[in-house]
Amino acid sequence: MAAIITGVGVVSSLGADPVSFAKGLRGGRSGCALHDFEYLGGRKVSAPAYLAMPADAKGLIDPKKLRRMDRLSRMCAVSARQALAMAGIDASTLNPARTGVVFGTAFGAMATTQAFVDSWLKQGERHASPLNFMNSVHGIMASLIALDLGITGVNLTLSQRDLSFEGALVTALEILESGEADTLIVGAGDELTPLLHDFGARVHYVNLDAANARGLDPFAPTDPTVPGDGAAVIVLERADSKRKPLAKFEAAAMGRLGKTDLAAKLLSSDLRSIISLATTNRGGSKRAAAHFARRENALDGLLGRELVKLTHRGNFGDSPSAGALQCVANVLMLSGGEVFAPLAAGEIRRDLVAGVAAPTAILHDAASVSGTHAAYVLTQA
Repeated sequence: MAAIITGVGVVSSLGADPVSFAKGLRGGRSGCALHDFEYLGGRKVSAPAYLAMPADAKGLIDPKKLRRMDRLSRMCAVSARQALAMAGIDASTLNPARTGVVFGTAFGAMATTQAFVDSWLKQGERHASPLNFMNSVHGIMASLIALDLGITGVNLTLSQRDLSFEGALVTALEILESGEADTLIVGAGDELTPLLHDFGARVHYVNLDAANARGLDPFAPTDPTVPGDGAAVIVLERADSKRKPLAKFEAAAMGRLGKTDLAAKLLSSDLRSIISLATTNRGGSKRAAAHFARRENALDGLLGRELVKLTHRGNFGDSPSAGALQCVANVLMLSGGEVFAPLAAGEIRRDLVAGVAAPTAILHDAASVSGTHAAYVLTQA
């Protein structure tokens, strides 16, 4: 199942390109700020959130194609173009039938979905906006990326709650292993809309305290969370590709938590000896704190030593697709030979990485409270 990553792209609250994203992580910057949200009924609130910076498509995407793209689709398409540019790939040189898109999203284009439902309610079923309907389906991001790049290979979208990216990644690796494709654009994206924020506030999931504008503390049980959004993409190629790799996937798997320990299944004796760093999907939720503690203890027991475990959601926020941003962060750490100290409520936790050497192998262990478990091993190429 080995495959290489040759390029990454990202649009996030830390920056709208990989260079800015890496600079923000390296400098311990928080993408959190106070933002205004208008709820149903007209109520307006100002609350902390990690909203992605505008995606700059200049020089990347034909303006005519941009007209079809809403905010989320634009973030995803720009990330895909960035990743190809980093890989040194001209889209016109790709074999269209051997190149595909595998994407993950929990909610899809929520703003467009709401616009479609509004048009239905205001104009009636017969006159609801067909354009908004077309752009509201979850698969629209992957479709628009394929249309932009002119590729005709496999095109899939997976929705697996907070593990949507990990699900897309495992599927993409299986596709490469089967020989159905040579190059895959793999990523995930979700957007935070006023409607989602309103719903989150009603169920006490999102933090409304302006004092929390310093950002999320993923290492403390501090329910409710500080939400965010964004998109990230990797270019995934077969291990025999001639392009220079940034990092290499040794293995990945997804299943039901408790049925088997995926980390144990993935880690060969050789890999166990070189893994010095783990990343998780901790999001600072009181409800999930004990859940993550159990997983982290299991990792220590598996490796026979206490493993350094990080999450950078304090830098770029908690969202269903944050796993894609964490994957890009992991690739940057491996390719740059460095460790990014994570943020916790705006404070740099250098103590968590004190004495940690530049990693040569990272284990990502993502255990959802929904009962789904995903894990992958990423190494220096």
